[in-house]
Amino acid sequence: MTAHHAPPARHRGAHHDPLGAALAWLWALGHLIVLTLLGVTAHHQLSADHSGPALAADHEPDREPLREPAVETGA
Repeated sequence: MTAHHAPPARHRGAHHDPLGAALAWLWALGHLIVLTLLGVTAHHQLSADHSGPALAADHEPDREPLREPAVETGA
């Protein structure tokens, strides 16, 4: 039969995992940055002063359109 030992009690100021704490802060900071960028992007897209790119129909074409070859029908 084995004796079960209780894990050592943690006291105030006991040593914590610094790597785990640093990774948790990095994870939280990354999420805050992503959420901020998404919010800024959504605000920019939905703002009234941003009308978006100009439509192609509003401009002259850069070159003449390609002509399709005439299709001859057999009679």
